[in-house]
Amino acid sequence: MRRLVIIAGLIIALLAALIVAPQVVGDKGYVLISMGSLVIEMTVVSLAISLLVAILLLWVLLKIVGVIKGWLTGSRQWFGRLSRKKRQRSFYRGVQAYAQGELAQAHKAFEQSLDGDFDGANLLLAAQVAFELGEPKRASELLDHASDYEHCAVAARVQQARMLRGEGNPEAALAVLDKLNEKQAAEKSVVQLKADCLAQAGQWQTIQTQLPQWRKTLKKDAVPLAQRAAKGKFSELASKQGANALKQYWAELPRKKRNDEAFRAAYVEQLIEQGMHQDAEECLVEWQKHGPEASLMPFFKALRMPNPASAIALLEKWIKQDDTNRQYYSLLGHVAYNANDLNLAERALLKAVKLKETREDLLLLAQISERQHDNTKALAFYKQGMVHV
Repeated sequence: MRRLVIIAGLIIALLAALIVAPQVVGDKGYVLISMGSLVIEMTVVSLAISLLVAILLLWVLLKIVGVIKGWLTGSRQWFGRLSRKKRQRSFYRGVQAYAQGELAQAHKAFEQSLDGDFDGANLLLAAQVAFELGEPKRASELLDHASDYEHCAVAARVQQARMLRGEGNPEAALAVLDKLNEKQAAEKSVVQLKADCLAQAGQWQTIQTQLPQWRKTLKKDAVPLAQRAAKGKFSELASKQGANALKQYWAELPRKKRNDEAFRAAYVEQLIEQGMHQDAEECLVEWQKHGPEASLMPFFKALRMPNPASAIALLEKWIKQDDTNRQYYSLLGHVAYNANDLNLAERALLKAVKLKETREDLLLLAQISERQHDNTKALAFYKQGMVHV
């Protein structure tokens, strides 16, 4: 379209020239300009030439002014580019020095790059170096500054909270995490760290209260957290009020929690730690009568009873249903060994290692051989077990 307009304009100008030119040939025309005592006389041709020269001079003048302005503004940009490059070099030198373990050099380099446009990454690294150099206050200042960057806020607060937690101050770490907005606080790294801080502070009830909201974020990691919280709560209760209080507390829990896999595992573990192996066996057998549960099975190995008949019967039932599962044989071997039934323990463990050798089972076989005064066999099992270190 632009080209069509230009072509049309040229055609119109050419036609106008063809029509007007014959009429003005031989007639130079006359122009008189009078301004007070100043009088200017010229022909139309000389006026046109004067106007053309004036326009050309004005165009040249404007070009010169533009060039000078470009030099002046360009010099500031040039100095700005030099400054940016200097900060970038300092940042990269800091990264390299930190990777090499040269903390003092990294600290100096990062301090020279603080005003650079790195979206807060330079502040995170500078804070980490300052913390490792024993300057927690300076590290906290840098992380506060880094949190002003939108894409850096979560990383800065998480890093700051981890430093405080590492110093044994989980309450301060939780206060830092509370500065994040609702969307930022829902990120998995923040939730996990908040749970760790609450656990360190012994706030087990708070974890249990928040856990339903966190399950969607934590997904499979919610189960060990629930177990950890339950264990902490049970341990606190047992240490303060005794094992009977623990059993009463369990009985008063809602059915939903008593059926929760994590709560059951934590309860059994606490019963064993309190020396209540008979109660632990009853729970393990009752809760797994319809089939084994991965979170409960390992606790069979911790049972220490003179006659764990119910546990042995359940494990033998599982073996009849699946005689190729080495874990069932291993569990039976450990339960029998702890009950001082060495013959049953040896038979079960030999079948377990035949299906798949593990260091734990081989070393337990060596201990059985020692108790049976068969040092040659014990040494062979020890050597075999060392291969699986």
